[in-house]
Amino acid sequence: ADSTEALSQPQPPPRVNSLLAGLRTIAQESGLWISGGGIHISGAPPDPQTQTPRVYNTHVILNHKGEVQCYYRKVHLFDVSIPGKVELRESKTTAGGTELVTCDSPIGKLGVTICYDLRFPEQYISLVEKGAQILLVPSAFTVPTGTAHWHTLLRARAIECQSYVLAAAQYGKHNDKRESFGHSLAVDPWGKVMADAGGFLDEETLVTAPPSIVTVEIDLGYVDS
Repeated sequence: ADSTEALSQPQPPPRVNSLLAGLRTIAQESGLWISGGGIHISGAPPDPQTQTPRVYNTHVILNHKGEVQCYYRKVHLFDVSIPGKVELRESKTTAGGTELVTCDSPIGKLGVTICYDLRFPEQYISLVEKGAQILLVPSAFTVPTGTAHWHTLLRARAIECQSYVLAAAQYGKHNDKRESFGHSLAVDPWGKVMADAGGFLDEETLVTAPPSIVTVEIDLGYVDS
């Protein structure tokens, strides 16, 4: 909990130097919009039983001027136990959000989510009902769950919502207890994988670090058709 709290960023809009401030500078200098998530942001209520400080796992959308266009607090927290492989309890240090968020952008209306939300299709259907055309899913899937489900879940959300899905994914070893699957994906409304930035092949096979940037074309006419 202490390390998570120490990494937490100030509530948007930020007023001090932070990870978010760095992303704002990149947006301003590049003239690009940035999807930044998840970022630990302070201001969440403490754990009701232990009074342990908690944060919000937050997805922030910055426009080309570095301004906060919208932000979403992750609703579904990742508590999982796979004996001998994974033991994670996000709820120990993070409070869940309560609101779904969409955001207008130059490439269409964005549906803003984070990682474990991907396993809850009703959330994505609700975002599309709110007008979302492109679903964003920045993630850090574990290697076991990524190997089993990552590509399948993203393609399923695209197909059932008839929307584009863009999912930036962390890759590599974070510490002795945790490593992420990678495979940043772009999926079209028909479920076709348009781009895959690479990552682990399976639970046993490492690959070289994937490229940091891939690009795809978004055709909103395809969504409407």
